[in-house]
Parts: sequence; structure tokens; C-alpha cells
Amino acid sequence: MTQRHLFLGTISGTSVDGLDIALLEVGAGGANPQISILQAETIRFPETLTSELRALANPSPGEMDRLGYADATLGEFIGQACQQFLVNHSLASQEITAIGSHGQTVRHRPGKADENRFTLQIGDPNRIAELTGITTVADFRRRDIAAGGQGAPLVPPFHQALFKDRDHTVVLNVGGISNVSILSDPPSGYDTGPGNCLMDEWCQRHDHGAYDEGGRWASTGTVNAPFLASMLSDPYFAAQPPKSTGREYFHEKWLTAHQPDKLTAADVQATLCELTAQCTVDAVIHCAPDTQELIVCGGGRLNDHLLSRLAAISGWETLSCDDIGIDGDAIEAAAFAWFAHQTVNNQPSNEPAVTGAAGYRILGAIYPA
Repeated sequence: MTQRHLFLGTISGTSVDGLDIALLEVGAGGANPQISILQAETIRFPETLTSELRALANPSPGEMDRLGYADATLGEFIGQACQQFLVNHSLASQEITAIGSHGQTVRHRPGKADENRFTLQIGDPNRIAELTGITTVADFRRRDIAAGGQGAPLVPPFHQALFKDRDHTVVLNVGGISNVSILSDPPSGYDTGPGNCLMDEWCQRHDHGAYDEGGRWASTGTVNAPFLASMLSDPYFAAQPPKSTGREYFHEKWLTAHQPDKLTAADVQATLCELTAQCTVDAVIHCAPDTQELIVCGGGRLNDHLLSRLAAISGWETLSCDDIGIDGDAIEAAAFAWFAHQTVNNQPSNEPAVTGAAGYRILGAIYPA
């Protein structure tokens, strides 16, 4: 009987609303083994954990103790969620080679090459390994930073492996922050700017729920051209890759600095949706002008208004990854399962052409079962 090579991947992304878990099967042997996403779930965080994690995104008094508490609490949550995932899918811990845990980014300061740059993800992997009895791989980004890279985005090599048979295609992941993967050899990509983060914050501020479901609220507003132009004038959008960003940069105060007076709330939402669409299209045209197809994953793929604006601005065929049979909520978590596979097999998983690192590196620290 052929042994199955199964890996779990987990990530709490920039939306900070829950944990995505994916089960990945990696084929045996070869430089480019077949990979298959078998199962996936999203487990919502308790409101108290979401609030604590979001608060850590900005410096505040007493944050060191709160950081330690959140690290431990999130580690326990991830470990327990993985245990429940195995039960739900009739799997034993012995069947899983390793867990790849991204954790929650609480600070990402990629900075300039001559600065003491850093990135920090929490979710204690010791607790994950202890609770599950499964070898856990974590802390994937800091080695790339140490090698001179941005530590992000890491997913383009995984996207290249997952969508390897498609031509003139770009994969867009819309979480709190958006990033693109340009499928080429080698792949390229970078963080394009805000994804859902500003739209979600605006919805929550105006009691329209946690997010704009389907983009229905944005579709009722009118894009304000001067407001959009002001936001697009931010130096981040003109900066050359490699580059990455996070909620530490694109947040409520950033929005307030650009927002004019006397706009309706719906017009602001429409303009924020247009910002996400426009900065994405601008980024892709800059790096891959021959693009013909855009595959959208992450929570933003469910925003019908955003997808329609992407298609209208670009003229590309714009698809949700679900349209081609891949669960859009699973891809980011599956990527970290794949990174765990790479790590335990002493294979690199970064792409220097994307992150700017000095070379290929084996990412992540291993916490044995």
C-alpha cells in the first residue's frame, strides 16, 4: 500500500476573524509532486480573542503581557481546533506528517534593507505540538527577513504549484490585505495594498455587519474620484517590488487622513471597494501586462461587486477559484501545509524573486511531536 503524505495547514489572516484549517495530500517523489486539498474548515474566534489580537496590531501600554497571553491562548485554540478537525474527518494524529502553523501576524515591519526589520507571528507552536501529538512547523517568515527579504508574500510558489497548468494567469488573494501571484517561472508577486481591511472597518463603524456581504452596500454608492485619487497617491502604491504591507499601514487613521468631508457612508464604501480593485489591476499591469485571467481567492472572492469592478477595469476573465473547483477559503491554509512539507523535507519554500531574499531558504522552525 502506498503511504499517504498528509499535512495540516492553519492560518489566521489579516481579517483576524477565525482560523482556516486545510488538509493537504502531497504526492510521493519528484521535484514537482502532485498536491491536493482534501478538506478545509474555518473556525471562528471567540470575540474576546479577536479583540485582543486586533488590539495588538497597534502599540499600547501593557502590550507585552497581553502579547504573551494572546500567544498562549491562540496556541491553545489552534491545537484544540486541529484536534477537532481530525475528529470531524475521521483522521488519527498518526496519519498527519506535520502541521504548518502560520499563526497571527501582530507586527510586520519589513522596512528598508538598511533597517533592523522584523515580522512577528504568534500562536505558540509548542502548545500545538503538545496538544495534538503532531510535529508542528511555525515561524515561517523570519528566516526570509533575515536573508534580506520582505518575509511576504510567501504564497506565490504554492500558487504556482497548485495552478501550474494555467497560462497568462494571476492569482489574487483578497484577505485583509491583497496580494497577487503571477504564474511564471519563477513566479512573482507582492502585496498590492488593502483588500478587505478598510471596507470591513467601515462596515463595522456604520453598523453594516462585520463585512459588506456580496458588496451590496458598496454597489449602492458612487465612487468619489478625488477621494480615490488621494488614496492612490500614497507612496506604497508607487513603490517598486519586492514589497509587503499590513494592517499596521492601512488602517482607520490612514483612511481618515484621505477622506474628504460630506461624503455619504455608502459613497465611502464604494470608493474603498474601487481602491482595492484599482490598486490590484495597476499592480498586475505593471508586472504582467499580458495577463488574460484573474483567479480570486480569500474572503474577497465572495464580494460580487469587487469581482465585477476588477473585470470592468481590467477586461480580464475574472473567476472565483471555486469556479474551477478549488475552495477559496482553503488555499492560504493549504499553503502552510505545503510549507510544512517543504521544511520537513529540507526543501526551500520562499521565492527570492518575490520577497527579495538573498536566496532560497528553508523556512520555519520544527517543534517535534
